[in-house]
Amino acid sequence: MPCGSRGRGIGTAVLFELTGVTVMKSAIKSARWLIGLVWFGWVLTLAPTTTTALTPAQAGFQTYTNARFGYRIAYPADFSPQGESDNGDGQVFTGGDDAELRVWGGYNVLGETPASALREELRRCAENQRQVTYRTVSRGFFVVSGYESDGARMFYLKKIVRPSLQVGFEFVYPVNNRARYDREVRVIANSLRLPSRQAGFR
Repeated sequence: MPCGSRGRGIGTAVLFELTGVTVMKSAIKSARWLIGLVWFGWVLTLAPTTTTALTPAQAGFQTYTNARFGYRIAYPADFSPQGESDNGDGQVFTGGDDAELRVWGGYNVLGETPASALREELRRCAENQRQVTYRTVSRGFFVVSGYESDGARMFYLKKIVRPSLQVGFEFVYPVNNRARYDREVRVIANSLRLPSRQAGFR
């Protein structure tokens, strides 16, 4: 075989080999890219979506937001809103078994702290002959609960106390339905929220 022909044969073989390597590398790159897309899509599918996911605390509840003070709170979905008060500070929600949820907000004109507000609430409980079985005070709020004077109903009251604003709720419900309402009052208590301090409230 002439040297020139042999050289062209070797050159052609090398060209084919290099072309094959290039094609193989391109195929591997494409495969990795496709695998990445599939993996990314799978992660997106499994990732929770904050816009549609319903947390356990929200199941069976509706949310009330007060326009005047900006606080929000969950209430049982089968309770009936009775309309906001004339001054727009809150609302009453009633159940079919005489259970009642009252929510309200107001300015802290007396400069109360959670501890002093709890003392005042305990004084009112004594005046109304309520039997207090639980009380606690923490940074920013207090809770008091127990039995009404008739012994047939329970009450649970929580109030958030800030230097310029207070919001709270009181839930009164029949003792014979504690199995339900003892659970639901925890959801209601945890749902009570005030606007952020950046919204103009302290």
